[in-house]
Amino acid sequence: MTLKNRRIIVVGGLAAGPSAAAKAKRTNPNADVKMYEASESISYAICETPYLIGGLIEDESKLEIYSPQKFQKEKDVNVHTLHLVEKIIPSKHKIIVRDLRSRDVFEEEYDKLIIATGSRSRRLGIDGESCRNVFNLKYREDALNILNFLKTEKPKSAVIIGGGYVGMEIAEGLRSRNIEVTMLHQFKLPMEGLEQESRERILAELNNNDVQFIPNVKVEALQQDATGLVKHVITDRGSFESDMVIISIGVLPNTDLARDANIRVGTLGGIITDERQQTNVDDIYAAGDCCEVKNIVTNKPIYLPLATVASRAAWVAGENAAGGRAVFKGAIRAMAVKIFNLQVAQVGIGSEEASQYGYKTITEIVNARSKNELMPGSEEVVIKFIVDKTSNRLLGANLFSCCGAFQRANTLAVAIQQKMTIDEISRLDLIYAPPFSPLWDPILIGANQIKKKLLL
Repeated sequence: MTLKNRRIIVVGGLAAGPSAAAKAKRTNPNADVKMYEASESISYAICETPYLIGGLIEDESKLEIYSPQKFQKEKDVNVHTLHLVEKIIPSKHKIIVRDLRSRDVFEEEYDKLIIATGSRSRRLGIDGESCRNVFNLKYREDALNILNFLKTEKPKSAVIIGGGYVGMEIAEGLRSRNIEVTMLHQFKLPMEGLEQESRERILAELNNNDVQFIPNVKVEALQQDATGLVKHVITDRGSFESDMVIISIGVLPNTDLARDANIRVGTLGGIITDERQQTNVDDIYAAGDCCEVKNIVTNKPIYLPLATVASRAAWVAGENAAGGRAVFKGAIRAMAVKIFNLQVAQVGIGSEEASQYGYKTITEIVNARSKNELMPGSEEVVIKFIVDKTSNRLLGANLFSCCGAFQRANTLAVAIQQKMTIDEISRLDLIYAPPFSPLWDPILIGANQIKKKLLL
C-alpha cells in the first residue's frame, strides 16, 4: 500500500462519516475513499429537526446538507447508501456489506477503516413502542414521520417521555402548534446534569407555557386502542391520555460492529480511541457519537454525543487515515438550549460531578444585566460558577436568561478549555457597548466576587 492508492472506507454517513470522508480526500486526493450508509440519506441537519416540527423551519428539504449525489460529485467520495456493513474482519482488512436494495452480500477490502456508526435512541423496552403514533427523534425518517402525523392526524395532545434537551425543544415545537403537552420525567426536576437553580428556572418556564410536567414518574405501559394507536400512557402515578407519544430519553452509542471486531469499548459504552482517533486495532479509526472522548477538565472519558465534537474528531480521523498526523485533544461539555423565552447553557462540569471527581469547589451565583439597564431589552442574566479551590481554575458554569446567556457561555467555554484561573478571567477585556453589554459584564462581576471569597 502507498499513500497514492490507499483504500479508505468510512462506515456511517450521517454526521461524523461525511466529515471524515471529505477530510480524508482533501488530505490525500489520490486515495480511493468510499462511504457506506445503511439509510437513504447522508449529511442531514438533525439538530434542526425540532424547529421543523415547530414550524420555524418550513421546508424540510433545506435540512439536507448534501444529497448522496452532490456529496459524491463535490467531495470525490464514492457514496453507497442503503448498504449495511455487517461485519469487520481486521485480520483480512475486509468488511462484509449487504446491499439493502438487492439483498446481495459482498466483501470489500480496505487499507484504513473509519467507524462512524453514530448513536441510536434509547428505548423503554415496553409494548407499544412500535405503534405509528409513538415516535423518537433521531433520524430524518423520524422527523418526517412526526411531520406527516401532525399534518394528517392533527393531534390535540401529546405526551413527551423524558425531560432532557431534545424533549424541551420538542415541547416548545408542539406548543407552538397549540398541542397540549404533558412531560413525564423520572426525576424531580427537568434536565438532570444541570445545576438545581437552572432546573428550577426551566420548570417555571415550562409551567409558564402550559406544559404539564410530571416528576418522579415511571412509565409502565403504552396502552393501545382497537385501531392500534397508543391512547394512554400508564405510569406509577396514573394514566395520561394522549394522541401521540414522543420518547426522548437519550441516546446510546452504536458499537455492535466494533465489539464484534474486538475493538475496545469503554465503561460509558463508546469506542475508545487515542488522540489520533485510532482504535486498539491496527488501521481502524473511529469518530462521532459511537465514541467516548477525553474530558479536558477531568482528563477522564466522557460520552458527548454532540455534532461539534463529532465533526472535530471526524476531521482528525479522516486526516490520519489518509496519512496525516492530526490530534484531537479532547472536549468539554458546551451545550445550550432554547426553552420558549429562556436560554439555558452549560459548560464544563457541574458541582456534583466535580465532587465525584474529588475536587474541592467553591460556587458563586451572579445576577446581573444582559446589557446596560437603560437600554430596551435589558434582562437578568444568572450565572453559576464552579471553581476549584486548590488551583482557582474555573471548572464549569451554568447560565440562564431571556437573552445574553449563550454568548457568555461561549466565553466561559474558552476559559475552561484553556484552564484559566478565576483571577485570569477577572482581568479579561470584554466589550462594553450599551446596546449589547453592561460596563461590567456578568462574567467579570462573578469572577471578582469569587476572588473575594478566595482572598485573591
